[in-house]
Amino acid sequence: MRQPWYRRLPIFTACAGVVFLSGNARASAYISKVSGIVQLQHSGTDRWELVRDVPLDVADQDSVRTGRGAQTTLSFDDGSRVELGPNATFTLEESSRGRSSIKLNFGALKAFVQRIAARRFEVKTPTAVCSVRGTEFKVEVLAGGQTVVDLYKGLLAVEDRRGQQILLHPNETIHVDLRGLNKAAGLPTKNQARQTAFHAIMQREMGLELSKHEILASAAREVKLAEFQQGKALIDVHGDRVRLEEYIIRPSPNQFKLVVLDQSKENGLNLFSYLGTFNQNLPADLKQALNQLNGTVDTAPTWWLTGFQTVRTNTQDSIVEIANGGHPVDVNHNGVPGDQIAFLFNPVTNTYMSVAGHNVYQTLFDNYGFYVNSRLTYGWATPGGNVQSYTLVTNASTVDPISGAALTAANAWIDPNTGQLATRSVSSTFPDADQIHQVIFESYSTGDFIRWDNYIFTNDGQIATTANFNAATAGTSYLQGILKFNFEQDITSSQFSGRKIDLVVEPKILVQAGLIQ
Repeated sequence: MRQPWYRRLPIFTACAGVVFLSGNARASAYISKVSGIVQLQHSGTDRWELVRDVPLDVADQDSVRTGRGAQTTLSFDDGSRVELGPNATFTLEESSRGRSSIKLNFGALKAFVQRIAARRFEVKTPTAVCSVRGTEFKVEVLAGGQTVVDLYKGLLAVEDRRGQQILLHPNETIHVDLRGLNKAAGLPTKNQARQTAFHAIMQREMGLELSKHEILASAAREVKLAEFQQGKALIDVHGDRVRLEEYIIRPSPNQFKLVVLDQSKENGLNLFSYLGTFNQNLPADLKQALNQLNGTVDTAPTWWLTGFQTVRTNTQDSIVEIANGGHPVDVNHNGVPGDQIAFLFNPVTNTYMSVAGHNVYQTLFDNYGFYVNSRLTYGWATPGGNVQSYTLVTNASTVDPISGAALTAANAWIDPNTGQLATRSVSSTFPDADQIHQVIFESYSTGDFIRWDNYIFTNDGQIATTANFNAATAGTSYLQGILKFNFEQDITSSQFSGRKIDLVVEPKILVQAGLIQ
């Protein structure tokens, strides 16, 4: 079933420590490599300067930070180096003949330390100190100062704020929090690490651990790079005044990202984001690619999505969609009668045009997962990939379709009667005959539910009727007509403890970018 446009929108843990180097030669430090936005703050100043050329010396008490998707390498004269991951900040506390020190404030770093006699290397975080004598390890500082340390080679002493210490051996990991050291354990296998990393991304990158401050700070950085940007204040369907900010950026040459931020006194901060990854680098004019998202007729698309992820969050609850394995399929000639499309909407003429018998290419995804507060509710996978029809996918039951992890009550909605992923049923109604208010209700065999209340409304909060919506789009282009309206989506769930995700979207930016056509 074709969905309406508003549903189709497309390292080491924190150680309370510092890194020290000591020896007879001067152990100067310098930035030797950068990728993405990397900034340097000189000691005694509050100004962050963009690192443009390397190598660049880093002096005592200088700080370095990386942006989203960025990386940098800090090298030392003895051959040691520290690789800093995205969204991370550290301070070089000291670099002298006796020792050098780095304090990791947030994010992840990976250290490669040369084994040189009389030289000491330490990494400090809010909760731990890691002392090194020739080793390879990773440290990450998470929200709340929690630190995770992974040791790959050599020996590593890890000390907490209480002075308790443990010696890590190769292929061991330990967590350190405000309570102190936890028990060391073996590093996970590659498959286990992939699953763990997936859920970490689910929790952090997709909103479960993003505070209001972090979301707004990230938005402030991204807006500077926006190709399309809109903002206004309006009254929503509940009579609440909402401040709306929308922007579209290119995180990488083959990606685009749409972000919508809503703030109101009644509902706080709500966020929607859509990150799409294409088969090749996007053109200078984004519309050329985005206009092809809903499908092409007669000829295959030049650009198509190979994957996407959407996030809806109120900073406490989140709904996340992830899809990968995207590829174009001629749905009118794939041998599945139910997939055929006879008409496609033409926004230029404001009518449906006949495409029966034509090649109609649409993007299908081999794998898809839908998550509520990081737990899978439904999804599918395609054994062997290259799915030609969604009637051929395998619905998820015991394995996560994205990460491959075994499903449990901790990471999925498991039906206690079957021990498998809950079954789902969906209904769609329009409870108000004279208003454009759609209710989609999803019920699950666990007793859980998700309810979507979708509205089209004017800037003063009046819900549109079919009559005035048709009148607004008649005699003009359809795209010009819908610019007179806004879209609001209220999401409630049995898992939200009485809260809701309340999203307001102004279509203008979607029309400008070619996402609505």
